[in-house]
Amino acid sequence: MLWAASGDRVAHDVPGLDQRGRPQASVELGGFDRDPGTMTTNLDLERRPPDVVVFGDHPDCLARRALRHVCAHGGQWRTWALTSARLLVLDVLKVPLPRDGSLLRRTLGLGRELVNIVTERARRHVGDGTELPVTCPPMAVVAAVDRSRIGDIAVSRRRLAMRTRPCLRVRLVDGSGLDLLFGVEDESVFEWMLQLGRGESEGEGWRSR
Repeated sequence: MLWAASGDRVAHDVPGLDQRGRPQASVELGGFDRDPGTMTTNLDLERRPPDVVVFGDHPDCLARRALRHVCAHGGQWRTWALTSARLLVLDVLKVPLPRDGSLLRRTLGLGRELVNIVTERARRHVGDGTELPVTCPPMAVVAAVDRSRIGDIAVSRRRLAMRTRPCLRVRLVDGSGLDLLFGVEDESVFEWMLQLGRGESEGEGWRSR
């Protein structure tokens, strides 16, 4: 696990799709600038900017295909996580978890790299240095992008509602990708995430090819 962040709201900047990723009969480009990642319209998502924007040149792009099962609203616990092998999207399971945990193991199937997200082992530090357990609800992987399909990860900017915001841009090998905003205004946070993804803090991280 290289980093994980919370972000429940997904929007699309893809010709032929509306902002929620649904097919539309006619493409209206008035709200979009076709330079990669420059959405300029206000989103009809409770008047809040999205946490993630999917962009691409056509509805069958890799980014759209990878996130086709990810709904526009994922709920409070939606998690985006980068591992050395893939980018993952996890949502809280909507069904009770069997006591033996078999459903969770079968749903995830990704092994030890997700332990700190899907179990109660996630922890936070308080002021006096003691650790308090943070209970994490059972989660399921709803989307995954393998490392071989990621062309590059870089800090960039996206235009939303007539202003630009910093983001971490995950560009796939076909030129489509994801702008990860997460409601963060401090560009240094994304620089830090980029360093974590490259393994510059510790261990072996993700490397672009």
